[in-house]
Amino acid sequence: MSELIHLAAGECTAVLDPDQGGRLASFSIAGHELLVPHGADIFHWGSFVLAPWVGRLRDGLLTVDGEQHKLPANEAPHALHGLVTDRAWRVEDDGRLSVDLAPPWPWQGRVSQTATLHPDRFEFAIEVHSEQRMPVDVGWHPWFNRYLVGPDGSRSAEVELDVAPALMYADAADRVPDGRLVPPVPRPWDYCFVDLAAPPVLRWPDLLELEVRSECPYWVLYDMEEEGVCVEPWTGPPNSLNLPNPTTVGPGRPLRATMTWAWRWLS
Repeated sequence: MSELIHLAAGECTAVLDPDQGGRLASFSIAGHELLVPHGADIFHWGSFVLAPWVGRLRDGLLTVDGEQHKLPANEAPHALHGLVTDRAWRVEDDGRLSVDLAPPWPWQGRVSQTATLHPDRFEFAIEVHSEQRMPVDVGWHPWFNRYLVGPDGSRSAEVELDVAPALMYADAADRVPDGRLVPPVPRPWDYCFVDLAAPPVLRWPDLLELEVRSECPYWVLYDMEEEGVCVEPWTGPPNSLNLPNPTTVGPGRPLRATMTWAWRWLS
């Protein structure tokens, strides 16, 4: 078992748990915990990395160069959120966390992540390397608390998600996008969106505002559960590895993605 990694900067503290999928298990600002603690399963708490695919892989099947591969159907009949969330990650000498891609994934590769905490922002990066050509997409799945509780026990107002996407992927009956881009439907949401007017902002009225920035072009926004709200930047949409021209990595061609959380007090 690996030791927890504790970070601190200014009035902020964070805890990374290598054994729990390398996830960010805790992040607090001035004693206010922003992340949902342990949830119903590995996909319902903290903030974790998705790789080597994001969202649902239809029927757990991946077809590459005419060859079909079967992945574990952990949300039957689909394969959900990749293969690294239930794995223990290594702590490298340079402070990175990393995990190897191995069977049932058909190729060899390595996923690494960094998390750098500053007094006014939190910077994250994911890299995927492989000496074999393979399809891949990555992303983050943070669970932000719907209400913030202060060190004195006071409870904030309910979080507001300020975001204006132009389009969303419509789901087929099996809850996997069917390829159509349509105007956003009314909330609550559990969809993949594109063409955001500005970075999403989580606002706890009269207390704190946090902006999620990323160059990732796909955003899954999820606000259907009482515990928390998810704002997830991804490099591809659900089932992306089965779509035409998927993202690929290979020798000397890694995939890199970044995300930054920046915040300010409202009172």
